Amino acid sequence: MSVSGPEELALQAAEVARSGGETEAIIEAAGGDRAALESARDRVAAMVRRRVDDFESTAALRLLNRALSESPPADPFDWQVRWERHRKP
Repeated sequence: MSVSGPEELALQAAEVARSGGETEAIIEAAGGDRAALESARDRVAAMVRRRVDDFESTAALRLLNRALSESPPADPFDWQVRWERHRKP
């Protein structure tokens, strides 16, 4: 089940953190897309910066950081990544 945007992924991370779920659910919801996880993490981090006492967002941020540490990094020097970036439509 792939989530459509970073807002939805951030909300799902909050739900999974509230229910005590694991990072596999978030990685699966992102469809294995590291950029989507990073974008959701950035949004949740901004929420935590605005309201420091938001413990639900803090738990979601912790879960997203754990999911990012478990997902494989994107190699910018991989030929496929470079090909997609510089390929003309």
